[in-house]
Amino acid sequence: MGHAEPGDVGVARPAVNPQGAAGRGVGAYPAATADPVAAGWAALRAFFTDGVAALERATEAFQAAEPSVRAGGDPARTTLWLLGLATALRYSRRPEPMEAGLERARELVNLVARTQDETATIPYRTHVESILRDLADVVPAQAQGFLTEGLEYSERTVRLARKAARDEWLAPALASRGDLLQRLAATRDGPTIRRAVVAHEEARRRWMSRDLYGRAQAALGYGDALLSPSRRRREPGKAETVAREALPIFLNHRDRYHEASARLLLARALFALDQSEALDEHAAAIALFHALGCRWEAARAQRALG
Repeated sequence: MGHAEPGDVGVARPAVNPQGAAGRGVGAYPAATADPVAAGWAALRAFFTDGVAALERATEAFQAAEPSVRAGGDPARTTLWLLGLATALRYSRRPEPMEAGLERARELVNLVARTQDETATIPYRTHVESILRDLADVVPAQAQGFLTEGLEYSERTVRLARKAARDEWLAPALASRGDLLQRLAATRDGPTIRRAVVAHEEARRRWMSRDLYGRAQAALGYGDALLSPSRRRREPGKAETVAREALPIFLNHRDRYHEASARLLLARALFALDQSEALDEHAAAIALFHALGCRWEAARAQRALG
C-alpha cells in the first residue's frame, strides 16, 4: 500500500510504493513516452485509479524494457525500471510474481549501494520490507518466515535512517517496521503490538507535512494496529479519526485502490463502535475493489467484519 492494505498500502506504503521511493507520490514519476520504462510507470499510476488491466500493461511494459535497460547500464534508468517492475509484481497478489518482485527490489538496493552509498538505499529498503509483509498476507503458511526476515531487514533500515537524521527517510522506515510488527502480533504476545503502535506514532510525528499522500498511506497501517485483536484495549475511535483524515487525500489523488483500503479501515472502526454506517462503508470498499478487478483484496475485505 500499500501501505497497501487490503484488510494499507504506501505507496504506499507508493508502494508505487505506499510511501513511494523517497516518499514521493505516484504523480512524481515519469510521464508516458515511447520509452517503455516511462510507459510502464504511466500504466502503474493508472492502476490505482483504473485497476488491474493497467497493472498488466505496466508489468508487460517493464518486462519488455529489460533488454534495453540492462544493455544501457544507466544507473538512474535501471533504478526506475527495477522499482517499477518490483512494484507492479508486488500488486499482482500472486506468490511467484511477488517473489520475483522481491528479487528485483533487492537488486535495486544493491545497485543503489554500489553506485551511491548505503545511506541512499534507505527509501528503497522499505520497498523490500513491503513486499515481504505482503507475501506474509498472501502466503499465510509462510508468514512467520517472511515477517521475521522483514523485521531483521527493517532493523538495519531504521538504524541507517536514524544515523542519517532525515525525517523524510526515518518516518517511512518506522511505519514499515510498524506494519511488520502489527502482522507479527497475530502470532505473538501483547508487547509486539505495542511496539507496532509506538513505531507508527513516532512515524506520524516525524512525517513531513508536505507529504500528505505518503502519510495517508502509512495511516492505514496505523489504523490496523489500533484495531488489532492482539491489543488488550483497542482504540476504534482513534482508528476512525485516522481513516477519515486519510480518505479525502486519496479522493483528491483519484487513488481508488487506497480509497477502498481507507473505507475498509473506517468500516472496521465503525463496526467496533457499533455504528450502522459500518455496513455502508464495508460495502463501498468491496465494490471499489471489485470495480478495480482486485479479487484478492475484495475477498479479504469481504471477511473483514468477521
